[in-house]
Amino acid sequence: MVDEEFAAAQEKAGISIAVFSGGTLWTYALGEASSTTNMTSSTPIAIGSTSKTFVSALVLTQIAEGLYELTDSLEQVLSGHPAYESFDKTRINPDVTVAEMLSMRSGLGDYNDNREGKKDFFSNPTWEPADNVTLVQTSFTEPGAFDYNDTNLALLGLVAEFHGNANLNNLYSQTFFEPLDIAAVLPPHDAVPSDTAFPYGDLSPHAEGFGNIIDAAPYDFDYYWFGQGRMRWPCCGLITTAENLARWGYELYSSNGAAVADSVRTQLFDALLTDPVFYQGIMQNYGYFTTQRTYVLSSSANLTTVGHPGAGGGYSTLLRYSPELDVVVVLLANSLLQERGTCGSLEGQRDVRHCLASRIFATYAG
Repeated sequence: MVDEEFAAAQEKAGISIAVFSGGTLWTYALGEASSTTNMTSSTPIAIGSTSKTFVSALVLTQIAEGLYELTDSLEQVLSGHPAYESFDKTRINPDVTVAEMLSMRSGLGDYNDNREGKKDFFSNPTWEPADNVTLVQTSFTEPGAFDYNDTNLALLGLVAEFHGNANLNNLYSQTFFEPLDIAAVLPPHDAVPSDTAFPYGDLSPHAEGFGNIIDAAPYDFDYYWFGQGRMRWPCCGLITTAENLARWGYELYSSNGAAVADSVRTQLFDALLTDPVFYQGIMQNYGYFTTQRTYVLSSSANLTTVGHPGAGGGYSTLLRYSPELDVVVVLLANSLLQERGTCGSLEGQRDVRHCLASRIFATYAG
């Protein structure tokens, strides 16, 4: 299945896949990690916005520990934080709640819209996580409407660090990585593994066509991640392997998992009980940095899955868990893989990643 779907893509580099069903792990890899290295199952790959699942799990765990509440305002949870005091309160709403930020319904502007400001992250000698928040240029609007943006993540990362009395890397390690025996790194505080897959994509403005972005650019891989790690904190900067991410998805979403308390897992699923929103080209439910979407497995069978995708900067990710099958499917690629796969005519699973995930789930469903 992987061979067939990967062959269907014209613009591609490598792909790494893991399927985890509690006691059984299956991994597979194809293609190239760089111009000189093949992709393997142990190649680290940036997971993009799938990193958001770690943020929500940490925030909800801190809430379960009584450090603050879902209904608390930003003013309540960040009062006393030196960076918060300097934020422009016409742009960063002090009354927005933790729940509104977790569900992408905060009404805040997106710091990613400030392209010129983000360029400075590649040259500034110093950087603090709050610098992402200060890039917001627009006034906030009334909370309530779904608007996918990473300012919510930057603020919640500050909240988690402030109440956890540690940087996010250490909190992840203490709360998740060490207890679950999984590994991931979060630049810029963590070093990028030397064997991390290189990003592939549109080569402009350095060259024409599709290919290895680092080979075409007038900078090296370290420089790329020097800025990318800052821009992606903490929304979309984690780097790990498909196996580690599959283990994480299972431990997070399965009732047999150990990543979070049962009450936290219940909150993650309950937050999905809202009206569907338009996200990634289709209507689907979006909760606390978790999406719920249905795969059409056959003319008579559908399967509901939860997880979060990731894409950008020459990488793409898919993390989907099926409560019905108790199976996690993870796909990591060092290209976007946005082209239609073999199931491209089916609504909601048009690209290679979703086609492959649906075919794997269909196999487990029998």
